[in-house]
Amino acid sequence: MADIKVKDKNGDFYATAPNPVNKNPQFMGDYPQPKATASKLPNIDPYVEISTESRTINHPPRPPGTALGPYIQFITTDLQKMLWIGSLLICRDISYDQPKLEFNCDMKIDYNWEILYENLYNLNIYRVNLFIELRSGEDDDKIIWIIDWGDKKTTGLFFIPRYNQKWRGGFFSCNGFDAYVPKQIALNLTSFNVWNHLLSIHEEKPLHLLIWGGDQNYIDYIFEDIPFLRAWLNMEWNEKWTTDFRDDLKQQVEQYHFNTYAENWNHRLEVKKALESIPSLMLWDDHDIFDGAGSYPPLLHNSPMMMGLFQAAQKMRLLFQHHTTFEKAREHYLFGHEGYNLFARCGRNLAIIGTDGRTERNTETVQHKNTWNMIFDKLENELENVEHLIVVFPVPFSFIRAHIAETIFERLKNAPNKWRNLPGIKKTNSIFGLPELYDDLLDEWTHASHIEERNHVLLRFQQIAEEKKVRITYFSGDVHCCGISRFQTKGSQRPLPIHDSKLMYQIISSAIVNMPPSKMAIRVAHHFKTKWNPIDNTEEEVIDFFDRRPENGGKVFHKKFRPNRNWCYFEQCSNITSTSVTVVQTKYFHCIPCGDNSIVPMNLGPTSNQDGIGSQQLPIHDHSYDKLCQQQIYSDQRQIGTNDLRIRFWLESTEKHDEGRQFTSYDLLIPNLK
Repeated sequence: MADIKVKDKNGDFYATAPNPVNKNPQFMGDYPQPKATASKLPNIDPYVEISTESRTINHPPRPPGTALGPYIQFITTDLQKMLWIGSLLICRDISYDQPKLEFNCDMKIDYNWEILYENLYNLNIYRVNLFIELRSGEDDDKIIWIIDWGDKKTTGLFFIPRYNQKWRGGFFSCNGFDAYVPKQIALNLTSFNVWNHLLSIHEEKPLHLLIWGGDQNYIDYIFEDIPFLRAWLNMEWNEKWTTDFRDDLKQQVEQYHFNTYAENWNHRLEVKKALESIPSLMLWDDHDIFDGAGSYPPLLHNSPMMMGLFQAAQKMRLLFQHHTTFEKAREHYLFGHEGYNLFARCGRNLAIIGTDGRTERNTETVQHKNTWNMIFDKLENELENVEHLIVVFPVPFSFIRAHIAETIFERLKNAPNKWRNLPGIKKTNSIFGLPELYDDLLDEWTHASHIEERNHVLLRFQQIAEEKKVRITYFSGDVHCCGISRFQTKGSQRPLPIHDSKLMYQIISSAIVNMPPSKMAIRVAHHFKTKWNPIDNTEEEVIDFFDRRPENGGKVFHKKFRPNRNWCYFEQCSNITSTSVTVVQTKYFHCIPCGDNSIVPMNLGPTSNQDGIGSQQLPIHDHSYDKLCQQQIYSDQRQIGTNDLRIRFWLESTEKHDEGRQFTSYDLLIPNLK
């Protein structure tokens, strides 16, 4: 009887069965010791140099060379000691001495060196801990760094805000093309166009912080480039999920990850420039590991191969994204039950919680209850004087609901393996033999398997917001389009936004590089459920926000999501003196704005020049009272004040419009909680 639950009538393991060789792993990345073998793995093919204007990365990725970095990480500000705290990651060939570092600035800087790894792929890996004096005032402080490598010198600079300065930052996700994007489409889109616009905004007014929201790298090609993994994907079902993760394979996989980071971060000039000039804060997602990591049933999830692949990715994620190691991560400010979450205090009034949505994930849980308790304990104790809390979930905390699709793919997942290999169905499978959309749907917080956990967490965030009088906003990526969702008090008698502790916006910005979904996919997304009541006295809705095309300013019918590559700028507003917020309303609906206090304070923002640079051109459309304009302007009498948060989406036009502009912005003002 027990055998029937584990295997189907053809002798194949059910995907939901316990993995027979790793029934009870103690943590994500725990797998049994591989059996001794005399066989030798084939080597990875040497990389082939690609020379194109698009600067598409090589795969297999090339070795890193003799020097990497510095990559600048922001950690937090210590307002008791008046310090900005961060770190640099520097890698140098073992044949050279430790590089010499100096700073040119007006503030006091203390720093110390740590060796994270000695002779890792012929490189010594250093972390430089930075403690920079946080000066009073409302300006920025410039820090110039100079590194003497022994055979050359490099220099650069970054900016930090003073104690009373308003913070400015950027957010993005999906920094690459996945393996399903046709090569010619990737070449036509280029990997650098949106990045160059982000850097041009940084040149206009320096960003203090850049939040990387997941999929910093796309590791997808590892399954083509490592011969053993290529063969593993073609193994029979039962053999595939019981195969050992060999020690020599571990070495190949770790080095592949290392080289991929080096390839992306050192040879993509736009990425290299950002890492050297804008302090970063990073949260990973599945393509930093493998597609759908954590969202697979037990047979796959607990297999030695998936556990080993995950552990190798985690090691390199900690190194490059957080400048740390397994052994040092806790002393380097990361926390969690098993995962690696972060809390950053950004000056006086802003704070960020970054969540690790992969390390503790399985088909039923996104994060362990102990991790949630740690997060909320930190929020209980560390939010003094904070007026706005940004919570980074790499996968959207609020999104569409797709119950029917979830049911269909759940049934396909539970079907015998032989059925999934029928010709018509096999084409829709991922490389792991389950339906391609199964893990994509299960990744979502709004999936039936995760919605109870999400709603419980939402309630706790509401309690924090009310108790601490802090406005909470969620930043997410992952889904390759941009949009905004909103929680608020349910009903016609809801309080004004400045008094509604349940008012929380979900900002979705994706992707900075990857191919956006088709227009048809966007249309389909609008037909899923986008409004509901998740918990008592709370309304949740994916809102209509994008009412003008970035290409030509024309009206759009589907306003919730846009199929344009994008990034998100945010800033704390300072000394706003206008008596009202301009809000645009379509004439033909004749909505009364005061009825339920649900007006979205939004505007069309500036545009770039014809070369896709900067933010000095006029909005894509000028709303007026003219009869030819289908929209009219009224004033929302609610004040937007100091320290409210301005969100500015920058969307890349899919084609240049008549005036040639390439980037159009859309603004949202989020009021603080009073």
